[in-house]
Amino acid sequence: MGNVVKVLGLFGSPRRGGNTDLLLEEALKGAAAEGATVEGIHLSDCRITPCRECLGCFKGGVCVIADEMQGIYPRLLEADIVILASPIFFYGVTGWAKAMVDRVQALWARKYVLHDPALGKESIKRRGFFISVGGTKGQRMFEGAVLTVRYFFDAFNAEYTGELLFREVDACGDIRENSEALPQAFAAGRKLVSDLRNIQVDAFVKSEIYPPLAGGTPL
Repeated sequence: MGNVVKVLGLFGSPRRGGNTDLLLEEALKGAAAEGATVEGIHLSDCRITPCRECLGCFKGGVCVIADEMQGIYPRLLEADIVILASPIFFYGVTGWAKAMVDRVQALWARKYVLHDPALGKESIKRRGFFISVGGTKGQRMFEGAVLTVRYFFDAFNAEYTGELLFREVDACGDIRENSEALPQAFAAGRKLVSDLRNIQVDAFVKSEIYPPLAGGTPL
């Protein structure tokens, strides 16, 4: 108990100060207001080589490509909450976000090929949240991106807990024309932290009431 919640924000847009940047910044402010420590990574500033499908990670769960993705892996695993923000590019996330997502194959290999207990069913459960905007009215516009993000989160045991998706948002700053959007992002950041903290409190209370037996089996 008493541990500070760590929130990692992944900025997937190449356009600084754009719509998903504004939304993610507000979400991180909300998380910080709830007492979390927050960090943001602008993926377009990182040198991330696309996955080569060499399957090198199947041997030890470590990607063989030496680039800035190596610094992102530990941050994903250290975070309690990960928020990915990306505009829609051709019904998917941006190339910068997708390169990062594909390189999480190394964590997928640890979990599903090597059966690393640190990513097993009884390991730490993280929370994942997706923020996106798209320029059209298309009813299926977000479906591809949401599927990608769900499986991205699953690779490192982050439950897909929610999303903020906005249609007809294209030009830089358009999101400001929606008076509810930025407050919604701020509230989402706060709620992610408060919900996780409540889960942690419940788990702590149960452990105090029902301590495990000497053999490790709960009462």
